[in-house]
Amino acid sequence: MLVAENKTRKVKHDFAFTGLVRCGHCGCLFVGELKKGKYVYYHCTGNRGKCLEPYTRQESLTGMFASILESLVIPQPILEWLDDVMLASDQTEQAAREQTIKKLEARREQIKARIETMYLDKLDGRITREFFDRQSATWSREQDALLRKIQDIQNARPAAIDQAVDMLRLTRRASELFLQQSAAEQRRLLQVVIEKAAWQDGALRTTLFEPFEILRHSNQESCRKEKEMAGSGRDSGIWLLR
Repeated sequence: MLVAENKTRKVKHDFAFTGLVRCGHCGCLFVGELKKGKYVYYHCTGNRGKCLEPYTRQESLTGMFASILESLVIPQPILEWLDDVMLASDQTEQAAREQTIKKLEARREQIKARIETMYLDKLDGRITREFFDRQSATWSREQDALLRKIQDIQNARPAAIDQAVDMLRLTRRASELFLQQSAAEQRRLLQVVIEKAAWQDGALRTTLFEPFEILRHSNQESCRKEKEMAGSGRDSGIWLLR
């Protein structure tokens, strides 16, 4: 008689920050570990020898990552001001593009008229066929070059400014949503934002990918200027040139 084996299947735990954080002492990666079936701790792998960095509760890392995302939140007054200024800038750039295209198209029409006039001169015998062929070929090449310039300007048209502002508005909920997400979703979000992270002596040091690092710096400078003088945080040198 066959006896069925009673096998217990282990469930692999999904640790949000494994592979994202390095030890500030030795540079090894931090890995997650489940304690007592419900508490998650992170610790250095110790691949380069025994490391003195103690275990760290997941809640500590979660709070610090949430604070980093919070640092990307643009204050509402700044966001409204950016909305107005960027919209005005976009309208100015759009007008400049349209004016340039208008001039290029006018030049193409001028060349077209000259070729047609020169063709009539050829028919009337005022110019030779050889001269017409040579000159019309030169002008046709110029027409082609003008058309390419027009197409380049049209194709290089920047994304709608309202889309850029909407993207900035999304940062306002990034920290809140992060705390509600699953481990896998948290990891995906941080992989987009965080370039390097190191934990040492209870502190998390991070470098963000651009443009998030620039945004964090702009926010910090804006807050500093706002403390010095009300309204000074809305500074084009901080925001618009970025």
